[in-house]
Amino acid sequence: MNAWTPLLDPSAWPTFVFVTARLTGLFLVAPLWSMTALPRMARAAVLVLMAVVLLPGAPHVTMPERALDLPLPMAMEMVLGIAIGLTAAVIVAGATMAGDLVSMQMGLQLAPVLAPMPEFEASGLSQFQSLLALMVYVSIGGHLMLLRGLADSLQAIPPGSSFALADGGRAVVTMVGSLFASALRTGAPVIVALLVTNVALAILSKAVPQLNTMMVAFPLSIAIGLVVVGATLPITAATLGGWFGELPVRVAEVTAAFQPLPGRP
Repeated sequence: MNAWTPLLDPSAWPTFVFVTARLTGLFLVAPLWSMTALPRMARAAVLVLMAVVLLPGAPHVTMPERALDLPLPMAMEMVLGIAIGLTAAVIVAGATMAGDLVSMQMGLQLAPVLAPMPEFEASGLSQFQSLLALMVYVSIGGHLMLLRGLADSLQAIPPGSSFALADGGRAVVTMVGSLFASALRTGAPVIVALLVTNVALAILSKAVPQLNTMMVAFPLSIAIGLVVVGATLPITAATLGGWFGELPVRVAEVTAAFQPLPGRP
């Protein structure tokens, strides 16, 4: 019996559709799975393959009697998949925002304006921080943790069942709200170093008025920023690794938030 045998049973098709909808939400926002660099057909093939793998362990779903009763449960399945994917996407987005903050402090945001070829826009350190977070995420198996969490959610909240949207929405808002805190914690060493540098330059400009501080501050901020970024790479990677290591707990908390309490619709 091969992996495609469950699909031969027509009674398993509604379950397959609901599992695919939940996986689609995950693939829309989860790091790596949502990369636009991957061909769309390849992502669709992986999604269908994952749905087939998860199908035997998913609770059986019966098709609604009316066709109009189908879109809303499928939309709720996608919402839960998106919430699970956001647990990791928020961390990667925080690292990217930290790169933007550091670039702004270093003055690299002026690079597109001063570039000799304006059609090639410079992205500063945000792309570097994003790739670093993605590398740590893949190295510790974060993409597999999300799939395992989604598989566990099929047992906690069977496909097609009701959701506690109010509690789940609050959990998602709280999780997205931590984006700015994670960005500040990721870029804090560089931001503090550049702040100290700017204060020192301000004091120096008052002590030595003849010094052209503006000409000195620009290259000095870039140099100190790059040095601190390189020196704190192990700390940043370890911090990101700790956050990604908590993904199973985060996914379980989000799933529990969407799970309705006994006796509550």
